Amino acid sequence: MATNQSKPQRAGFYYNLGIAYYALGQLESALESYDEAVRINLEYHEAYHNRGNVYHDLGQNLRAIEDYDLAIHYNPEYSAAYNNRGIAYYDLGEHWRAVNDYDEAIRINPEYVVAHNNRGNAYLAVGEHGRAIEDYDEAIALDPENVAAFSNRGTAYHALGENERAIEDYDEVIRINPEYAAAYNNRGNAYNDLEQYQRAIDEYDEAIRLDPSDPDVYTNRGNILAGMEEYERAVEDYDQAIRINPNYSEAYHNRGIAFHRLGHYEESERDLAKVAELRSQSANTPTE
Repeated sequence: MATNQSKPQRAGFYYNLGIAYYALGQLESALESYDEAVRINLEYHEAYHNRGNVYHDLGQNLRAIEDYDLAIHYNPEYSAAYNNRGIAYYDLGEHWRAVNDYDEAIRINPEYVVAHNNRGNAYLAVGEHGRAIEDYDEAIALDPENVAAFSNRGTAYHALGENERAIEDYDEVIRINPEYAAAYNNRGNAYNDLEQYQRAIDEYDEAIRLDPSDPDVYTNRGNILAGMEEYERAVEDYDQAIRINPNYSEAYHNRGIAFHRLGHYEESERDLAKVAELRSQSANTPTE
């Protein structure tokens, strides 16, 4: 960097360096660059915003919020900062504070598709399914190929028991992105609720083919197989779920029940004891 650069040029250099490090996944180096940018220019709202994004990616939501606060302080009309602060609040479980930030982002930019989708997610988290669907509707109206909005609206309809409408949305997700494994899992859940069990199994099969690393899909398929009294096949699915996630209490519980149905009482007791152990650990784990 040339030493005769102006102050804004020097701050901009470190800001752009932070962007480059972030793109490379070198988050600590990105932080250092943004630190230097705001040291040189205390009112550099974009640098605060981007540093907040890095902290968020590192799971440090409170520090991320501090940076988004500064970005908004220096630029009160910074819609992305409101949106991303909303994401951090959402991740902390403060869903109504997230809604307030998404409101501001949308006030500033009414066509902010991501903010509509995110506000829908926050409404969904607090049980406001109708308002969530309205936001997903708006996101889809603005971007008719928006996979996330279709998927999330499907989740909202599924939560309301409107499984046919949920399936229609998952159909759209798969039309847009046939490789989206989660959509097959979600469509399988809707078919399961409609008691179309073989169709559900077919969906879980496809989800597993596309993404063999999702323990939930194995558990979902195992649950249907157990309901069909195919306990040995169910156990195989629970085995896979536990292999992927050794702390998956639901899979241990359901495998324990399947073992009991098969007359494997020792294995059943061992699994149910593991469930109790995991739940005890979870109850004693402090939250952020």
